[in-house]
Amino acid sequence: MNNDKSLIYRLVDLPREVKLIMLATFITNIGNGMHTIAISKLVYDKTNSAMAFGGVIMLQYVVMFSLQFLSGSVVDRNNPKVVSIICDMIRGGLILSSGLMVLFTDVGLIYLFISLILVNIVNPFFSSANFALLPTVVKDGSRLLQVNSMVTALFQAGQLLGCALAAPIIYFFSSSTALIVDGVTFFMSALIITFARIDHVEVKKDVNKNVAKSLVNDWKEIAKAMKKEKSFAAHVFMASGDYLSINFFNVMLVPMVTLWYKNNSFYISLYDGGFAVGAMLSVVFVVWLSKKLGVNNSAFAGLLVQGVLFALLVLSRSPVITLLIMLVFGASNAFSITNFNSNLQQRCTGPIKGRVSSMKTLVVSCFTIVLIPIITKLHDISMVYGLGASGGIILTYAVISFILGRKCVFGNDYLTKPIQIDPSVKVNSKGQITDTLTT
Repeated sequence: MNNDKSLIYRLVDLPREVKLIMLATFITNIGNGMHTIAISKLVYDKTNSAMAFGGVIMLQYVVMFSLQFLSGSVVDRNNPKVVSIICDMIRGGLILSSGLMVLFTDVGLIYLFISLILVNIVNPFFSSANFALLPTVVKDGSRLLQVNSMVTALFQAGQLLGCALAAPIIYFFSSSTALIVDGVTFFMSALIITFARIDHVEVKKDVNKNVAKSLVNDWKEIAKAMKKEKSFAAHVFMASGDYLSINFFNVMLVPMVTLWYKNNSFYISLYDGGFAVGAMLSVVFVVWLSKKLGVNNSAFAGLLVQGVLFALLVLSRSPVITLLIMLVFGASNAFSITNFNSNLQQRCTGPIKGRVSSMKTLVVSCFTIVLIPIITKLHDISMVYGLGASGGIILTYAVISFILGRKCVFGNDYLTKPIQIDPSVKVNSKGQITDTLTT
């Protein structure tokens, strides 16, 4: 009870802008919870193949990959709040119209795939803006882990509510109706973010008017920073593991239910919802456990548990046991993501967060494009092969994370050492800006 009270107190005590971002995240993900199930159901029902849905995911990441180098620079040179609002408006229009096209026309599926490509052109800009926006409104860097855990919980709460609503909406109406609701939530999110007051935003400026040259210089700065501080490159690489784990989860859910649980769509919502509930529950212990284990061991522990759980899914055919596995899966994934992202946000000084977020997504995209076809092909051969390969990959991440976290490799500050690319900014040992030089 004391933990619940302290959690409620921490939530009430947050700045107004943080609460608005949380509310926008919650509303958007009500629609997204429906979106994942609606898209997977539409594609799998038409093709009866896990590889087909995997192809959709792979296509999304191919598009995202091609835009990463532009999106990070755009965000670092503009107000992330404005970028977020524009992205939400565009995504809302695309998803809403795709739902209407599927519902009322014969070419709806073709338009759906086109809109998915366009949405994934916008997504990199939104992801980079979202990554940069939260540290801007959280003035106390020591609270960033706590705030990120709450945002993750509300993200999953929205997903959970969306999943709970998906089954009856699809059953009584259609999958396209779920897409229409999803589109509306993006417009609502954009409206809420407009009310957030951002007093000061660091933006990257230079005198070079050649856009192509500025873009190249932007990424040269990131490359130099990674070359100078190897732990930074390792951090960006390791932060991709949890997102791969989510992708593996998404491509295995529908075929697993189809083959092992009599194609009962109730179990899709149940297990997806179980994952979301687990992620929500992580907010109760993420700060406490992170302090208990330490930064480096926390990064290792979250990945380790996820890898083991993929293996345990092979052994389970009981709905109750599988639901428990999903609960722990969601909690460990949220715990790991919150730790990696919070430390990555906090160690970045100056207007580089957009490009850092893009670099992280770039790594995720590369691995997704390579691994998803293999994993989904294995699922089509045997669910056991697919789940075993998924668990093996995430366990490999865990082993690498454990090795990198040892003092003999990068020292104790593997995930916390400040990264600085702007020589005009002075930072202390905790990554806090202490002075700004003028030229």
